[in-house]
Amino acid sequence: MSAHEIIRIANELAAKGITPTTAMIKARLSQPVAMAELLKVLSQWKQQPAGSPEAASQEQQAPAPVAEPTLLQLAEQLNRLERKVDRLTDLLIQQGKN
Repeated sequence: MSAHEIIRIANELAAKGITPTTAMIKARLSQPVAMAELLKVLSQWKQQPAGSPEAASQEQQAPAPVAEPTLLQLAEQLNRLERKVDRLTDLLIQQGKN
């Protein structure tokens, strides 16, 4: 897993026009990785042509699942927003009377 994460981070940095360094990658890792492994994977990434099938397959990893809000959470959020709109409407009405 850590090799995939290192490659993903390197690809993200490269896509932004930033040359990936060990320090940049290490700072973005979700878990600590041995420096030897980081150096090995980054070296392999630098030698690998960007358009190769290996690079493409590693870029096409499934994105991390995003927790979707439940119906109850959405209803609570809607209620909060409605209360805010009501308060703002009241403030505008009061301001108009002054």
